[in-house]
Amino acid sequence: MNGAPGSAIIYRMAAIAGAPLTLAGRTPGWIYKPSWDLPLIIFSAVLVPLPFLMAWAAQRTGLLTLDKTVDWINIVVALMIGGPHLFSTVTYTFMDGRFRSRHRAYLALAFVLPVIVIYLGVNYYTALITFFFTWASIHVLHQIIYLTDCYRARTTWAEQKWSRLVDYGLVMTGLYPIGMYKLSLKMFHVGGVVLPYPDFLRPFNLPLLAGIVFAFFLVAWIAKTVVEFREGRGSVPKTLLLSVTTVVSFCLPMGSNLDVLFQGYNTWHSFQYLFLLWLINRLRDQRGEIDSPFVRRMVRQRSMALYYLCFLGATLVIVLVTMVVQAVTTLRADQSYFIVVLSVLLMHYYFDHFLFSHPQMVE
Repeated sequence: MNGAPGSAIIYRMAAIAGAPLTLAGRTPGWIYKPSWDLPLIIFSAVLVPLPFLMAWAAQRTGLLTLDKTVDWINIVVALMIGGPHLFSTVTYTFMDGRFRSRHRAYLALAFVLPVIVIYLGVNYYTALITFFFTWASIHVLHQIIYLTDCYRARTTWAEQKWSRLVDYGLVMTGLYPIGMYKLSLKMFHVGGVVLPYPDFLRPFNLPLLAGIVFAFFLVAWIAKTVVEFREGRGSVPKTLLLSVTTVVSFCLPMGSNLDVLFQGYNTWHSFQYLFLLWLINRLRDQRGEIDSPFVRRMVRQRSMALYYLCFLGATLVIVLVTMVVQAVTTLRADQSYFIVVLSVLLMHYYFDHFLFSHPQMVE
């Protein structure tokens, strides 16, 4: 993405993230402070259209076919931001002595996922891609829910359970009214396959049902948010995050190529996650919770350069493994890519279910 319009945005955001982080400098109600949260967590949603704009430019100029464009977008996003974000997960799992000692069974079960991926990828590739996309969409939305929980953890008042459930419902339903409709028309392609929509589901009119449920949560969220701000309990960053997420989730499936569209969401998600983990690790270090000398060295740097480059190097290793698998097997290029990448990516999803249940990490 070097030289692309998004490069300056990413560089500017990285410069903001590299500023010194101290517990004393944090703003109540924000994960860190407005000048950090707004560009890196909330308004980094400006990254969502970049893959689409890259695809549009490539096709408009005739430089690449649609299939080649999708392949290059997948590679660029995975290499520059997707891979580094998923490998940063090891800083609080495999590289954390406390986690290893307290969650041995949880760690061991993670290695079942690559076995499942390889088996499905070789024998039931469509099932693997469908499983991946389903989990991926839930995972992306789960991160938004986690961020709302982080904002709750940083406020001074307790939020009622029903209010929290309304927020969760809004996040989890926005992606699916148009998404389910397009899926029912078999218009979504991911990983070289058309995502299936079983015929036995058609009588239930799931797109309409999804739209009704989303509309209910949207109206309920708007009403309770108005009341919260009138009573002086409203959270500005949480409201902004939910507003931006709702617009992105609802509008994203309006396009036809899900590979490109979802990479837009993935870019935003990965960017949020990379900087969020950087902040969490800086805070963990200041609380004396990191026992790995290597992780301490990375997070104590003034710049994120070492932190990012380490995970970029790990991503390059995965790229090489993918090339080897493609060279020594009869698998198609897309099968080789997804079997290798998903073996690691699904472990990342698995471990994040632990992280996303601990918003106190940002307190």
